[in-house]
Amino acid sequence: MLQTQRENTMRDTFDDYDHCADAIINAGAAPWKSWLIWGTAALFYLYEYILRVSPSVMTNQLMQDFGVTSAALGVLASFYYYAYTPLQIPCGVIVDRLGVRRVISLSALFCAMGSVIFSQSESLLWAQLGRMLMGAGSACAYLSTAKIAAEWFPPKKFAIITSTTMGIGLIGATFGGKPFAIVVNAYGWRDAMFMAAVVGAGVALAAWLIIRDRKETVATTQPTIVEAAVLQKQTLLSGLKVVASNPQSWLIGLYGCFMYLPLSAFAELWAVPYLMQLHGIDNEVASSASIMVFIGMAIGCPVSAWLSDKVESRLKVMGFSALATAFMFMFIVYCPIIPLNLTFGLLFVTGVLAGGQILYFAAAKEINPPQTSATTIAFTNTLVMVSAIIFQPLLGYLLDWNWEGLRTEAGIPMYSIEAYQIALSPVPIFLLVSWFILRFVRETYPK
Repeated sequence: MLQTQRENTMRDTFDDYDHCADAIINAGAAPWKSWLIWGTAALFYLYEYILRVSPSVMTNQLMQDFGVTSAALGVLASFYYYAYTPLQIPCGVIVDRLGVRRVISLSALFCAMGSVIFSQSESLLWAQLGRMLMGAGSACAYLSTAKIAAEWFPPKKFAIITSTTMGIGLIGATFGGKPFAIVVNAYGWRDAMFMAAVVGAGVALAAWLIIRDRKETVATTQPTIVEAAVLQKQTLLSGLKVVASNPQSWLIGLYGCFMYLPLSAFAELWAVPYLMQLHGIDNEVASSASIMVFIGMAIGCPVSAWLSDKVESRLKVMGFSALATAFMFMFIVYCPIIPLNLTFGLLFVTGVLAGGQILYFAAAKEINPPQTSATTIAFTNTLVMVSAIIFQPLLGYLLDWNWEGLRTEAGIPMYSIEAYQIALSPVPIFLLVSWFILRFVRETYPK
């Protein structure tokens, strides 16, 4: 009986806190409240992007500590996507059912837990588990911010808020570059990842204290657990069946998958070690160069959307993006005499040109029924993220295949420029394949 009273007291305490927090948040002007809630969610999206790209600045340390070569390192990095990718489709149901506040708070804790496991891992298996937990925690990040944009802002602001959110995520990638490399070099990769876990716990706390779900979106009559499970399955499967049965959905998704390679296979992992070897620089400078791709893409995405509306065509901009990015990437990789400063500029231009790929979301949504828009975006994003699962390890295997057996004094494998050029060759090849795929895609721009 005392235990029951104690539990009731604790429950009342949390309820009192929630009522007080709601009163504080609602006390301000509605626009301020909306931006505060969205900003907290966007902070989590920025944080998870740092975790996503973090292995790129500690490739040598990871290979040394775990005694592995590039192939195993590529697999380790891609474990993030082993959880992130399959969760994209059910994420819509998860967010709708649990609410953004709970999802982001729990997701940030999952990311923090994965960072702790990763930082303390003594075996490759535990490190892979840590990366997978980070990916699982990050899966609902972007969709959660999109839901906040839909619920807390006027419809006319949805596009600008979601595109701004994408830009914030790419800014997170820049933080995962040189700033994170400085921390890694100063304290070691294990302490750096543990610090990232502490930050994740802080993000979870901020999300719980600040984010609120719109009360009017919650049903007054809650179904039972069995009824909810059946409803979720029917909603998910019916929409997924419509989208997956449309061949155009697959073609657009494959286009996005291959167009994402400059980020997933290059900038997120192999750009830093390649640039270190090419220019004889440390990971801090190399990471500064690699993040130019993210900065360029953050600019290229909204510019491409504007240009698409200007020329009234999705396919023209998407096709130009594929061809231009492929040739620019080939120039960067196969012309190793380029000075470092010029490399910075070329990587930035590559990111701007690659920004045209973002139109695959619009094209996929316009080619499918409006009532399946959320499922369409989730389906498309799933296919896009498959690129990291396949190509991060593939480039590692190609590096090992062309490895001459040389190692540093610390035992870290050394790869020649020629080995990197061969390993990176799938990127421009599949960029050209993405352009070819568009030959079979119908124009979706609404007339």
